[in-house]
Amino acid sequence: MRYLHDLNVQISQKRRSVSVSKQMDRDLCNQHFDTFETFWGRPGHGARDGDKINKLKLDNLLYGTPETS
Repeated sequence: MRYLHDLNVQISQKRRSVSVSKQMDRDLCNQHFDTFETFWGRPGHGARDGDKINKLKLDNLLYGTPETS
């Protein structure tokens, strides 16, 4: 009877340990996503709208501006 009790205690400890580990993993994932969301400053993996202007300036320098008449 003592053996069965010991096994049940081990099972409950293991389940608790796995549950705590999963919760810690979820917390770390959420912290990671929060950090990167604030690091890049906006959703969309950090893509900024201002880069289009810089690309147009680069295109103008390399290939010249299109003639407007």
